[in-house]
Amino acid sequence: MLYIRADGNTQIGMGHIMRCLSIAEAAVALGAEYEPVFLVADEGCCGMIEKRGFHVTVLHTDYKNMISELPQLKKLLDRERDILLVDSYQADTAYFEAVSELAFMVCLEDMGEPYPVDLLINYNLYAPKLREKYRLNGKPLNTLLGAEYMPLRSVFQKDIEYHVKDKVTDVMITTGGSDPYFAAGAFTDAFLSAEHEFFDGDDKNQITWHIVSGPFNAFADRLKETYGEHENVVIHEGLKDLKALMKRCDVVLTATGSTVYEVSVLGVPMIAFYFAENQRQGAEELAELTDIVNVGCFCDDRVSVIGKAVETLKKCVDNKEYRMLLYKQERRLIDGKGAGRISSEIFRLQKERHSREM
Repeated sequence: MLYIRADGNTQIGMGHIMRCLSIAEAAVALGAEYEPVFLVADEGCCGMIEKRGFHVTVLHTDYKNMISELPQLKKLLDRERDILLVDSYQADTAYFEAVSELAFMVCLEDMGEPYPVDLLINYNLYAPKLREKYRLNGKPLNTLLGAEYMPLRSVFQKDIEYHVKDKVTDVMITTGGSDPYFAAGAFTDAFLSAEHEFFDGDDKNQITWHIVSGPFNAFADRLKETYGEHENVVIHEGLKDLKALMKRCDVVLTATGSTVYEVSVLGVPMIAFYFAENQRQGAEELAELTDIVNVGCFCDDRVSVIGKAVETLKKCVDNKEYRMLLYKQERRLIDGKGAGRISSEIFRLQKERHSREM
């Protein structure tokens, strides 16, 4: 059995759940003997997982205190037959040491921590630079490193044609599954105030601003109250087809995370920012590998970040050649097959282990 341990809520967003759903779907497509089962701390993200056709077991624990769930995992897991994939920033070395006794352990990791697991996956663009950190007792861990292992959702693995238009008419603002600092509002205010800088004369209202309000957005009502009457602002709540909206837009302003890879596989010109330290390396590597502008950490200096975002958007509006350059660079970053590669390697290693033990 493949168990997947991940959480999603207003504090941490939905990135962990979304990428694990991609791996689960790939496992099913590869002919997994049993359908994956998700383990979550609380009911917050159950609906989203169940809508994708997977069973969820709620542990009724505090997602920040994962070691407390060990008694339940001991009853549930069998090292001889079960795989446990963990995707959580709350899991630490003590947790992995304990759970490794209970199942074949796989983890997704971002920061270069060499956890004691059977397979460690870091799909980020900067991951190959961390290879030497992934060693325990002088020995390298089994790892999958780099964007070729990014577990994109299946919808982003097909119908990815995109055309760079002559004029910028639609811009997306997305802050992930949650927006604890109301960044969407801050960026939208700045863009609306600067509209006269983007176009001259009668063209100044040519841009439609598309705000994506994620499932855990604590400021969803405030967005509607603030911008509901703006004829050129559209708030997308409960969005069912994010890809279609991305393909409609000429520029995407996004927080770094899984969305960056979804935008890249299409090639929509992008402006990046980040909220937390665990997102910094991704934003910096994106800017190093391409001409995408990383406008910085919103939490550290929102005034500077917003100013750079306005400046960079103006460059996108003024310069189609720049947008074409971003399109070509982004398309080279990722091929969309990472979830399948991860699932294949998990099952290969498990079979190899069983062969040795027989």
